[in-house]
Amino acid sequence: MDDLATPLSGTCAFRLMPSDTLADAPSTAAVAPLGGGASLAYTWTHPLDGEQRGGLVVGAPDEQGRVEAAWFDTWHQQPGLMILLGREEEDRVELAATYAEEWGWTIALDLTDDHAAMTMCNVVPASALEQLPPDAPPVEAGLYDVMVARWERKA
Repeated sequence: MDDLATPLSGTCAFRLMPSDTLADAPSTAAVAPLGGGASLAYTWTHPLDGEQRGGLVVGAPDEQGRVEAAWFDTWHQQPGLMILLGREEEDRVELAATYAEEWGWTIALDLTDDHAAMTMCNVVPASALEQLPPDAPPVEAGLYDVMVARWERKA
């Protein structure tokens, strides 16, 4: 990531529930080095609510490859930041956090000079299954992809 900010374009697929189909739409991103870490700003389109924006700032890894990150998104995470912890290995960062007591959120991020990829997953706790209405679509405890984005350097 030699450029101050690398503009990227591609697609971002979204779904709310694991039984939903991922809805793919155009997306843009900009990646920049940031003091040993990186920042990612992105746009994506919600099928009903239109254009959304988000950002992820990943700090520099410590000696063991552990990192901290702060994430916001105009649809998923607002008004505050979600702080995630994880690991960096080569060009890949794996992050995780909890919310609403037992629920989880993961973000996997791949960054190179030519492309970036991001997969966000919701982690459904087993306790949530007991609260589903009888007519709800089948849901299993564990993680499922919510957003899958792939971007490449603009020509």
